[in-house]
Amino acid sequence: MAGKIDWRESFNLKHPSLKPLWVRVTAVALCGGWAVAEIFIGSPFWSILFGAAAAYMAYVFFISPERVYFNSRDDKPEE
Repeated sequence: MAGKIDWRESFNLKHPSLKPLWVRVTAVALCGGWAVAEIFIGSPFWSILFGAAAAYMAYVFFISPERVYFNSRDDKPEE
């Protein structure tokens, strides 16, 4: 099928708009903050979900071996 969208591309964290450090820190902080807010609201399911998203983003952005992608200055996507 032509034009079929792969749902896995929605979870691609190697997007050029995520290269600036402040954007990555803000994304992790917002998800982590939302997880804490959900704890206080009383929704453990959503708290775990947002906490896991924050942990995954923190790993990809700052810990994983692929973090070198975010430190490079070229705007060309990797192939």
